[in-house]
Amino acid sequence: MIDGHWLFELVVHVKLASEAMIAAARNLAALEPTDPTAAEALAWVRTVDGLSAMNLELGSMERILRSAMRESLPPRARKTRALAS
Repeated sequence: MIDGHWLFELVVHVKLASEAMIAAARNLAALEPTDPTAAEALAWVRTVDGLSAMNLELGSMERILRSAMRESLPPRARKTRALAS
């Protein structure tokens, strides 16, 4: 089992990575090539695909961390949190 402090550190860094990925996606949208046949268009599409894959992985990490955080709570607090969800 991971120590609560380190678990929290992981949560913070996954959140920061997620926010950075969203910012990169927004910036990438502004760089979309106007000519879909240009060489830059293929690089742009590959970058979009890469960001999409990263987004899926970050989502998986967030779910795993959420579950780990729930498991690190005392049993009574888990029940309270489950009711609130």
